[in-house]
Amino acid sequence: WDTSYEWKAVLLLGLGFGLVGLDRWIIAPLFPCMVTTDIAPGCGAPGLGLDYQAIGNLVGILGIVWGIFAAISGRLSDAIGHRKILIPAILMFSLMSGVSGMATGLASLIAVRGLMGLMEGSYCPTSFAAPAAAAHPSRRGFLQGLQQRGFALFGFGLGPIIATQLLNYTSWRTVFWIVAIPGFFVGI
Repeated sequence: WDTSYEWKAVLLLGLGFGLVGLDRWIIAPLFPCMVTTDIAPGCGAPGLGLDYQAIGNLVGILGIVWGIFAAISGRLSDAIGHRKILIPAILMFSLMSGVSGMATGLASLIAVRGLMGLMEGSYCPTSFAAPAAAAHPSRRGFLQGLQQRGFALFGFGLGPIIATQLLNYTSWRTVFWIVAIPGFFVGI
């Protein structure tokens, strides 16, 4: 085993999984900006006039599609290789995160978040298998734990802070694009 490769793989895949969490949950602190049709204080742009049922549907569609495609893509990555799934998935879920800020209503936002769920569902099982394949058996659990901590750290921990701080300088729509940018770098 190449210890240097193990650490590089875990670093990149951990960042990628952290970006999955960030892109998935950045929407939560932006919900108050999205429920109004006016420009709410601190939002920088008119909202979409969504109600809380619509917001629940947005969270749900991403989770449902993610769950379905996790099983499909996990098997596919075993057959064709991890990189062939990981790289397109991170580039596309990052793109869908940014496109979320361009949505004009509930239908377009559901479509975008559904596509995002497809890509995140494709990324996740493959990103768990890759460190397991790269790691020495004595370090496998530790390295997978390091990789998987990214979701909670970025999505639940830093996501709300990032969103609210960015809203001090830009609109809720632009926040989606800003948080999408790191995914393009990790994918490349």
